[in-house]
Amino acid sequence: ACYCFEANPVLYEALKKRYGKYPHVHLFNLAVASQDGQVRFNISSNDGESSSIGEFSADWYGAKLGQVKMVKTITVPCVNLLNFCRQHNIDHIDDYISDIQGMDLEVLKTMKPYIEQKKIGSITCEAAKNGKSTVYQGLPDNSEAAFGKLLDQNYRLVAKGWTVLREGHFGPIPEGQWEMDCRWRAR
Repeated sequence: ACYCFEANPVLYEALKKRYGKYPHVHLFNLAVASQDGQVRFNISSNDGESSSIGEFSADWYGAKLGQVKMVKTITVPCVNLLNFCRQHNIDHIDDYISDIQGMDLEVLKTMKPYIEQKKIGSITCEAAKNGKSTVYQGLPDNSEAAFGKLLDQNYRLVAKGWTVLREGHFGPIPEGQWEMDCRWRAR
């Protein structure tokens, strides 16, 4: 089964139209977070692709140039991912993939029991370059090094890059980019 979470109602409806017909795909109009409840969610001007609970950092080139901005704030339901997995009897995850716009590590931390027991086969997340924050201000550390503190005992970094990841390939990250995708696999 595939479980997919999308906080933006417009993008959720598009996902539902495209994938809702597949019985193994379970879609949820929720934000994954460190807690259950509700969260303020900022919708971005680039068709919602950069929407986040954070606001853009004034130092980020996209904000400086006015290329993308937050255009609306809504309140959305959110769920602690570990609680969700336990409630849905999900005991193992083959492939965990997140692009949570600056909150990938915070959400992944909720899965610490699964990480310690190696109940996740591979983990792919968007991480900030070491020494850089995310493109969002006021969010917790989401750097590659911070992921390492959580994962290195039980997982090894197997890919890193700016485009489609290939295991064993550690592609160059363009100088101006603050973030990249990283994949870890259970040791």
